[in-house]
Amino acid sequence: MTSEISHSGRRLAFGAMASAAVNAIKLILQLLLFPVMARLLGPDEFGLYALALPTVALIALLADGGLGATLAREDESSELIWSSAFWALLLMGVTLAICSTLFGLLLGHVAKQPRLPGMICLLSVSLVFISLSIVPSARLARRKHLGIGAFIELLSNVLGAAIAVAMAWYGAGAWSLAAQYLFVFAARAILLNLAVFHPPQAIFSFRALQHHLMSGGVLIAMRISEYTGRVAETFLINRIFGTATLGSYTFGNQVSKVATEAASNVIWATLYVQALTGEKGQIVVLHRRLCRLLAIALFPFTFLGAAAAPEMVSLLLGPKWIGLSFFLRIFLPAYSFSAICSQAAAILLAYGRFDIFFWCIFGLSVGRVLTIGLGFWFGLHGAMYGLLFVFSVFCASMLVFPVKATGCRALPMLQGLIGPAISALVASACYLILISRLGTSIASTCLGLALGLLTYVLSMALIDRKQLGEDWTIVRGIISFPRLA
Repeated sequence: MTSEISHSGRRLAFGAMASAAVNAIKLILQLLLFPVMARLLGPDEFGLYALALPTVALIALLADGGLGATLAREDESSELIWSSAFWALLLMGVTLAICSTLFGLLLGHVAKQPRLPGMICLLSVSLVFISLSIVPSARLARRKHLGIGAFIELLSNVLGAAIAVAMAWYGAGAWSLAAQYLFVFAARAILLNLAVFHPPQAIFSFRALQHHLMSGGVLIAMRISEYTGRVAETFLINRIFGTATLGSYTFGNQVSKVATEAASNVIWATLYVQALTGEKGQIVVLHRRLCRLLAIALFPFTFLGAAAAPEMVSLLLGPKWIGLSFFLRIFLPAYSFSAICSQAAAILLAYGRFDIFFWCIFGLSVGRVLTIGLGFWFGLHGAMYGLLFVFSVFCASMLVFPVKATGCRALPMLQGLIGPAISALVASACYLILISRLGTSIASTCLGLALGLLTYVLSMALIDRKQLGEDWTIVRGIISFPRLA
């Protein structure tokens, strides 16, 4: 039994490390792709794509019917469940694609954007491919072959990026982004099915899927709440501040979200798997330590990124994107804190109390929409500072409300964040001081960032040396999969 557990643990650790590596490469790819596409397209084309994408992204949340989170728990010998899931997902994908296309016609008329319906129609095809990828993804997860899924994810994104750049270079505009989105999901579905395709039987039972649909219902409701807010948010920004501002806003929001989720999603998945099987006391300790590790990874890059935003935007994107730096300075720190506070959601999902996270996300979505709406009276800067306040309330909620269900108290976790937060602030201050003396240039920006990272490391070694040793111990523990406490 011990050797079996150790083997399972090593496979899980390998899958987690493979996912982390893929997320890191994807992040680097997107960070390289963003400035290239920004220069080729400009804010107006990004703004048009920002109007089209949330519609499909919202409907895509229904494409798995909640099965994506629970189907992997079923033994693959249960042909009735797996075959029923395949047919249900296929029907759902086609139906949602048609509904999304029809909604695009209405949205194009309301937003007064004649190209919008066609773009939404193209993006809607991805819903079918999303549905077709759920079953093979669940089979890979069931077999713990996460490395295969990570490789397919990477390959799909690389090929999609190449298509986007090629189309943008030849003047396709926002259509290049839509084609990239569609191709990534199409390639992913095809490759996943080639890897683990199992022909479904001609059988279907709604009763066999009922438990899975009920379990995933709260998760889907949370996704719908979040993305409905995003649709309303982008619509309000477009109507109040214009398409160009929407492009910069979406760019800043997307860069910040992707940068933080590249690290936080891996921690989230690891914490969720351990919470399913581990003792509650061990999970409390693991949660606190993983949140600290996430802070150590996120804070220096997000804080320095916020400090260096004006110089990096000017050097990489040019004067057309000068307004982007303000959005980055708001979103980068906000998303880093919210990603850490949201780690408790993994434990809530494992313990069957995901409703707590749902209401916190619902409040965040409503707060964001209301704050953007207030921008009509308080202006863009007032709206953005309001968003920062809304993020702060969300983080506080995720520290307080899950405590009873998870046992993870706020104060011990926050104490582990003090060292990384102080060190990141000191690093950012060093960067700003250097830039004020040397001026803006590629050399001074790179030198400032390098000095900032070095200052962060030295500061952590000075004020947090003891906990750094404990951090290394838990990292080794996760890799070798011994006892987590």
